Amino acid sequence: MATSTGTTEVWQARIGRGFAEQLQQDAVALGLDGRTDIVKAALQLLHRRAAEERMAGSVETFYAGATPPLPIGVLPDDADEPDPNDVMGASGPA
Repeated sequence: MATSTGTTEVWQARIGRGFAEQLQQDAVALGLDGRTDIVKAALQLLHRRAAEERMAGSVETFYAGATPPLPIGVLPDDADEPDPNDVMGASGPA
């Protein structure tokens, strides 16, 4: 349900009591003050996720199923090469 109040809208949803209690705990952990801040933060995350999905879809469409190039400075992951950060080596301890 959404009602318009000038330049803003009011959106409402019913949620279970247990989920509401979890959200209150989440709000404390995130420094959010009250239900309005919780709902605004949730909607911002939803919007960001949708924007990321749209961007990923655009990249997929642009490259028509081909693998897009890596960003400048990013090296491909080569599974055949040993990891220089692996102090134990590929074969494990000696």
